[in-house]
Amino acid sequence: MKKFLCDLASVALASAISLTGCSFQGTNGIDGRDGKDGQSVTIDDIYNKYVSEHGETSFEDFLKEYLSYDGGEIANSASLRAVINKSLMSGVSILTRFGYSGSLYPGRTSYKVYTGSGAILWMDKSAGDAYVVTNCHVIYDDTSDSIYSNDIRLYLYGQDTAGVNYQLVDNNITGDKNYCINAEIAGACANYDIALLKVTASDVLKRSDAVAVSDKTNVAEALNDSFISDVASYVGETVFAVGNASGEGMSAANGIVSKDSEYIDVGLSDKNPSAYFSYRVMRTTAPINHGNSGGGLFNTSGKLAGVVNAKDQGEDVDNMGYALPANMVRRIVVSMYDSYIANGNRILSSGNKKGGINKAYLNIETQAADTYARLNSDGLAEITELIKVSKTLGKPSTGVLEVGDVLVSAKLISSDGTVKEDIAITRSFSLSDMLMSARVGDTLLLRIERNKTEKEVSLKLESSYFKYFE
Repeated sequence: MKKFLCDLASVALASAISLTGCSFQGTNGIDGRDGKDGQSVTIDDIYNKYVSEHGETSFEDFLKEYLSYDGGEIANSASLRAVINKSLMSGVSILTRFGYSGSLYPGRTSYKVYTGSGAILWMDKSAGDAYVVTNCHVIYDDTSDSIYSNDIRLYLYGQDTAGVNYQLVDNNITGDKNYCINAEIAGACANYDIALLKVTASDVLKRSDAVAVSDKTNVAEALNDSFISDVASYVGETVFAVGNASGEGMSAANGIVSKDSEYIDVGLSDKNPSAYFSYRVMRTTAPINHGNSGGGLFNTSGKLAGVVNAKDQGEDVDNMGYALPANMVRRIVVSMYDSYIANGNRILSSGNKKGGINKAYLNIETQAADTYARLNSDGLAEITELIKVSKTLGKPSTGVLEVGDVLVSAKLISSDGTVKEDIAITRSFSLSDMLMSARVGDTLLLRIERNKTEKEVSLKLESSYFKYFE
């Protein structure tokens, strides 16, 4: 409804400004239908005449009275347009090129080019450096020679028009010398369908007016910044999908969050078509098309609400697109960045499995024993689940947690005593999402309910595992 009113208001204002058929007379006494001195009557003429007949009146009050138009809607509409356009300036179109040879192509190498999208999370424009988030599947093809694309090209908004700023000739990318931003893979993980791209010393970026979704100068601070919405999106929230829809360049499309959390199965492997990954996503009515993959899903505050990764292409399905929730994406990106730095700034390649997700291992299985929804104080529907331990699989949980324990809250503390996160466990994904921020040596303080009594238990996180790209 809010977006509808903004649209309606914009139309009403445009009609009012060009209005010539009103019954007011122009300030010079000439019939307003004929204009004054051969010129069209403006909204200012009408306003001035209104003031002369009704006394001193603010322009906003005049619009409300005469046009039934709320001045607040004008401001909101302008602000919303600014948010959308800033989001466009932080988006990139992505072209990835893959080579294929061997038994399928004896004696030659064939190439394919795919399109996708991304969002600039951090940027040092003076140096031409940046980090960009996208989908893992945008830069992956397990039937190609390299598995990961070693030719990744980014194009900024306004510089991403096929046939003008770049050409595709026999699946080779040409004509983009003044527009192409070369990127490399800093980290990628198929298990969460996220990839982190690194841009270094790009002259295109240096001379651009591109913006990052974070204004932090420090990379680590930027990737942990509140530009990513830490508050889970609610059903009905207006969102904008910004991406390279159908490979036609950056564009924006609006919709709402229609479901805040669900799981979908997606196949990423062409080599093994029966292999699927399960992703936690939120559903949106924002139009999603081929090429939108990896692009940002922004809320009306300009914060990243999610990263688009899939759509339902069923013939009987409409307006069902999916995005990875931003509060989960932030944790994944930080883990990738940490792994990248710990690996000596080593760019991910086919033989380098250190580019995945490094997370501490709790070794438990849980289940939602009860679930219900209620309206909170803001009138928003909140789902709450009762999460119980269903199985302990080894250290550090065995001997500390028991089957049937209800998980109430969790506090993650680093080895230096810093509290990383402090959450209430109200959904099945609450704890697993938080553990993406955990590292070996951290301490997890869990508040549990056992036999109708609450207690706090401490678990030292001593082991970890990687989630790899392949």
